Amino acid sequence: MIIGFGLVALMGVAVVLYLAGVTGGTAKSYKTSVDCQVNTVGSQGTVTINGTISGDASSYSVTVEVLDATSHQRIGGQTFEVRGTTTFGGTTPAEAPIGPAGIECKIVKVA
Repeated sequence: MIIGFGLVALMGVAVVLYLAGVTGGTAKSYKTSVDCQVNTVGSQGTVTINGTISGDASSYSVTVEVLDATSHQRIGGQTFEVRGTTTFGGTTPAEAPIGPAGIECKIVKVA
């Protein structure tokens, strides 16, 4: 009987915490932008990625994907660990040749 009351009380506490938003962590709020430039020579390519992120967290992990704008196939990508700043960037290898429409660059994940 005591175990039953304890179980009911524990379930009640869990419901209150859930309704208060305590469980499961909180989502990060952020704003991002990214720009990419491609340089190819023959079958070799590199993409320069520059971006910004701002929000309510002190650090982010930002994954950028580079796509061929014509075929929409992935040709490159990189994950950046952003701490103590709002900017990120670097270069990454890219599969060539690149289609006539160039590349598209998008942020696919922020954690």
